Amino acid sequence: MSLNKDMHPRNPYKEKPPDFQALAIEFPEFRKYCRIGKNGKVNVDFQEDAAVRCLTKVLLKKDFGLNVELPDGSLVPRIPQKLNYCLIIEDFLNINNLCAENEKIIGIDIGTGASCVYSLLGAKYFGWKFVATEGDVMSAEVAHRNVSNNYLNEKILIAEVDPNAKTILMDMINKLGNDQNFTFCMCNPPFFETKETEERFTYEPSLDGEKYSNRVIFEERSQPHSITFASSAELQVEGGEINFVNRIIDDSIILRDRIKIYTSMLGRKQSIKPLKQRLEILGNDVKYYVTTLNQGKTQRWILAWTFVPEIVLTYMDRPANLICLKPGLIRIEEKMKELQSIVRRENNNILIFECRRITWKHRRAQKRAEAKLNLPNAKRSKLSSIEASSQTYLGTGDGKDSLSDSGNFVDVRRYSTSSAKFSDCEVQAYFPCSNYSNPNLRFRVSSSSIPGNNLEDLISIELLSGAKHNLNQLLQFLKNSLAS
Repeated sequence: MSLNKDMHPRNPYKEKPPDFQALAIEFPEFRKYCRIGKNGKVNVDFQEDAAVRCLTKVLLKKDFGLNVELPDGSLVPRIPQKLNYCLIIEDFLNINNLCAENEKIIGIDIGTGASCVYSLLGAKYFGWKFVATEGDVMSAEVAHRNVSNNYLNEKILIAEVDPNAKTILMDMINKLGNDQNFTFCMCNPPFFETKETEERFTYEPSLDGEKYSNRVIFEERSQPHSITFASSAELQVEGGEINFVNRIIDDSIILRDRIKIYTSMLGRKQSIKPLKQRLEILGNDVKYYVTTLNQGKTQRWILAWTFVPEIVLTYMDRPANLICLKPGLIRIEEKMKELQSIVRRENNNILIFECRRITWKHRRAQKRAEAKLNLPNAKRSKLSSIEASSQTYLGTGDGKDSLSDSGNFVDVRRYSTSSAKFSDCEVQAYFPCSNYSNPNLRFRVSSSSIPGNNLEDLISIELLSGAKHNLNQLLQFLKNSLAS
């Protein structure tokens, strides 16, 4: 099923996909890979690597004026997807009014690859400047040539980095000097762990170096829709993409606002949850956001986070405002304590609230039920009791390894009773629990005076994490309760 209908609304390929016939007429080098189908339309064999490689090169040339070298055996960028990612970055910049002077925007392209496609598109199409890092020597050389051949040396700096370094951003940024800050970073990390490459891909001995493809030699599964050739460094990394992005998060904790917006593409949906949990543990200092990239038959995800309080990552993150009688912040704090929320003070005018439970829903129904129970002649429901039993295997062991069979210490004892038909049973179990549990809702509340109004305060509420609809319901509850 095609996902093109959900492509970024500003992506030109959404309404006008590549016209193979027009490209074949204009570019003879592409024409030789085209065939006319029974329906009279021009088709391209996406199972042929040379055809896919040539299509990408002519699209970059025709639509963006870029002459790009794509060496055999290297990963071929899918242009609609790469442009989608750049457009998401542009959304972040637009939301925060950072696009007024594009020439002042400086991004970091982590692992730019031989094509250097993100930096080339960002510089040519959006006018941004880039530092593009690359750990593979051969890929860095080709990236240098691609920048020079497109006369973008003043906008793009290729920085060769140590692929075995523990940090991804720290060393490179420190070499550039303490006064160099960046607007954003972007990354398309290798998806797979080291052992997965040989399981999922076919080794290609005809190409120099460790090169693989997704060609199917044995008929154990169907052929992929489009052929992919790539080097091992482009496909795999120790610990997979989760470990790679976690290393970026490690660097971001130290660098903080030296990069306003950190982002990375994710190729696997199951990677989102552990990375969100990692960011959640950082507490009130960080905000994060996840969005999707849809194109062709492929879906990817973008994880973005920031340590800058003023930066918002989606239009939904814009602070909501309400007006209440002075002192507004104290009144909000009292109401939230009634709702059993945890309060942390950022400064005299800003509070952080964490709600472990959603306690503001169905408040009227709860009050009506409590009122009925407090009536002097309230009828009490007589509940019938049923004897029931259940058996659950809890595992045995010392409780040190909660992910295995021996994860939980369990003690079960049986006692005789006066009746021969019944026995008393005592079960004691220990389950290792995390010291940190994610709140359902976390938000920042700030108070400011209203010019010319000595009776009321302006309260701004900014969502930090959790579902937006829960915050909306809480806002309505606060408006109603503060007005009464």
